Amino acid sequence: PCTQVGPPMKPHTEALVSGNLGRVLRERFVGEDALLEAAAEMLVLDVLEGDGIPENQDVARARWEQTMVDLEVTPLDEDDIQQSYSLLLQAVHDALANEINPEDVLADDACEMCERVMPLTRHHLIPKCEVKYFTSRPPSGFTESGRSVHETASVCRQCHSCIHQFADERTLGEKYNTMEQLLSEETIRKFAQFQNKQRNNLAAHVNGLKYKR
Repeated sequence: PCTQVGPPMKPHTEALVSGNLGRVLRERFVGEDALLEAAAEMLVLDVLEGDGIPENQDVARARWEQTMVDLEVTPLDEDDIQQSYSLLLQAVHDALANEINPEDVLADDACEMCERVMPLTRHHLIPKCEVKYFTSRPPSGFTESGRSVHETASVCRQCHSCIHQFADERTLGEKYNTMEQLLSEETIRKFAQFQNKQRNNLAAHVNGLKYKR
């Protein structure tokens, strides 16, 4: 049977699922940008309103391949189609593994990424689904500096979604496990600068992002 049929996903989790699927589609499939985005939306709808999360990559391919054909989205590597669908399915599971739980929702304060005063969430610098992996294989410098795989950063929901859409969980844990490393990337930095200019929850807060490079 398929899994995860039941209560609807939280809006933030839907955004993570959509973002993760979009990233895999851009990396592993070929098509017009608008059609790749449409494919991500269709796959999310299939999970939410269809039969839930496919139980394995074979079921995922059987359910999703016709959508790709209809949208003229084709696998980048025709010899490794099954792996492409496996990665799409893993993208959904990764998003669910990083779902924001009630205990990870914090009070209003300055987001560590865009610096707006907003309701914050805990971003696990080592994604929760990768803690076991990195406990036995610490990222470079972790052991020497005494860092913990359970460290978090306080970020708003929009920035949190941006981070998880930027890279897969293993890459986030390996290469982007500090806010400085994340903000060194132009895509993340530009998003943070844009968000810094948007509405926040404190009228007296003066927007002026310090991460201007």
